[in-house]
Amino acid sequence: MDIFIELAKNFYGVIIPGRKRKLFSTLVISNLNDRYSIETSIGMALKSMHLVN
Repeated sequence: MDIFIELAKNFYGVIIPGRKRKLFSTLVISNLNDRYSIETSIGMALKSMHLVN
């Protein structure tokens, strides 16, 4: 699941706090299961965690 964190850092310039990494990975996987692309899934997870505007 570290690949999601690396992609978030590269796409959005956001560093995920250590205590929120599991939640972030869970949200990304949930969005991927709903058939969103990887970029959209990461963006939606970041937005729901209030890490980006």
